[in-house]
Order: sequence, then structure tokens, then C-alpha cells
Amino acid sequence: MYEKVLRFARSQGYSSIHRLKRSWRGYEVYEPIFKKGVVSHVGLPLVILANESEVRMSSPEESLECL
Repeated sequence: MYEKVLRFARSQGYSSIHRLKRSWRGYEVYEPIFKKGVVSHVGLPLVILANESEVRMSSPEESLECL
């Protein structure tokens, strides 16, 4: 699953991902990272949601629920 999510993140312009320890509504939750070691704050903290059937970026509402 990690490789699938990493490919998705890279297709969206990110360089890496970090799996968060919590899951949300049946999804694994990943933090997209622009550049390793560099903090980038560019709006809402969107996350990548992944399960067996899909990998997608969260909506703003979902992102806030995941916090």
C-alpha cells in the first residue's frame, strides 16, 4: 500500500509521505511531504486517504475531521 500511496503523492507534486499512526473511517492516513526536512505550511493540512479500493486526497472537511 505504501508504494501505491507514494506514487499518488508524487503525481500530486509531493516528494514523500509519512504514515500517521491513526486510521480514519476505514482509511489509512498519510501526510504528504513536499521536501524531507522542510516544513511547508500552505493552507489546510490535507492528508492522503488510502484503502484497498482507492487512494485520494482528503477534502478540507475530511482533513479537519482527521485532526
